[in-house]
Amino acid sequence: MKKNDTIFKDQEGIIQQLTEEQQSILKTMDKWIKAVTTTDPDTVVKLYAEDAVFWGTVSPFLRTTPEGTKDYFEHFMRLEHLNAIYYKPMVRVYDDIAVNSGYYTFFYEKDGKMMNIPARYTFVYRKNRDGEWKIIDHHSSAVPQNG
Repeated sequence: MKKNDTIFKDQEGIIQQLTEEQQSILKTMDKWIKAVTTTDPDTVVKLYAEDAVFWGTVSPFLRTTPEGTKDYFEHFMRLEHLNAIYYKPMVRVYDDIAVNSGYYTFFYEKDGKMMNIPARYTFVYRKNRDGEWKIIDHHSSAVPQNG
């Protein structure tokens, strides 16, 4: 274990040793979750690179422009009391590219009932000149009911 490495324990108790770069990806993921559930679509879109490609959890359409990504989140973020958690992140870092795959569940209210959308995700990030990780590819799909 290196000096700046951290032990990460996920919600199921699985322990991972994370490097400083892996930690920065999880901080970026935290920022994305917070933006999707508490702010506005413009804030979310700023987390994506200009050339990002995005498959949304509840849409059949591939988004290839910032305007397309914003359109998706304008609709998605209208879900009442939207909240989310992510778990089992598997972070790999390759110089200025990183991949984070795992699960998240979105929670929202509909007709007075709490609903949820369990999904799996893959985010691919590229570090920009300012040292920020930007999402360049994001795929999300609902977890199949029967596996």
